[in-house]
Amino acid sequence: MNTFNRISVPVLLLIMLLAVSCNPPTALNEITYLYGINTGETYATGPVPEEYSIRANDQLYIQVISDDPLNAAFLNLTSVQNISNAGSSSGSMELITYLVDNEGNIEYPQLGKIQVKGLMTGEVREIIQKGVDKYLQSASVFVKLVNRNITVLGEVRSPGQQLMVKNQLTIFEALGTAGDITDWGNFENVKIIREVPEGRYIAQLDLTAPDVIQSPYYYVLPNDIIYVEHREKVYGDKNVAYGQRLSLGLSVISITLLILNLFVL
Repeated sequence: MNTFNRISVPVLLLIMLLAVSCNPPTALNEITYLYGINTGETYATGPVPEEYSIRANDQLYIQVISDDPLNAAFLNLTSVQNISNAGSSSGSMELITYLVDNEGNIEYPQLGKIQVKGLMTGEVREIIQKGVDKYLQSASVFVKLVNRNITVLGEVRSPGQQLMVKNQLTIFEALGTAGDITDWGNFENVKIIREVPEGRYIAQLDLTAPDVIQSPYYYVLPNDIIYVEHREKVYGDKNVAYGQRLSLGLSVISITLLILNLFVL
């Protein structure tokens, strides 16, 4: 019996340790967006990012619009021209696009090589409009960036490349396109990798902090990479009430003590 007691004590201690070692409840401030922000108030708009500037390998949809489409046809790409001008289609609209080469140029019918790298779409439109005005009167130029994508990686439910559905997309909307952060994601350490003229800049956001809405990285830009880190400690059972886990642990301890008493007696 003494031998059993000597064995049962460490076993009991081990069972008690396992029973009470359930993860502590996750603090709400660690998994709540904008934790503690005051409701019923109007917050000033934070810094709005500069308009996206064109870079190499971007795709531009450019269309010259005239009262008589036949008159403007020689200034627009056709399916045959698309083969030799490195254009591509995008989505169901099958847009014919101009690919910006590594030097930042596009080859435009009749207008030749145009440097577009570092420019905004409105600036490109003005350049082409001046060239078009030499050939046609009352013609308008339309320029649109086609590859408006962001990449969301890490602890989100649907990682991958996502389409920017509007010009100003917030970090919360961007995460929403990827199905939101998982139970294992770190809300307090979300990184945004953004290409800038000097190289690649990495910003860090704490999505639980109310002042994140004032961050210059609150709005994402095309080609941004958003990475949600994994937590150092897993909170996969965050939806299980802590009282239930504690109750389960106490039940295990009670049953263990009962069994040991039966054997000892």
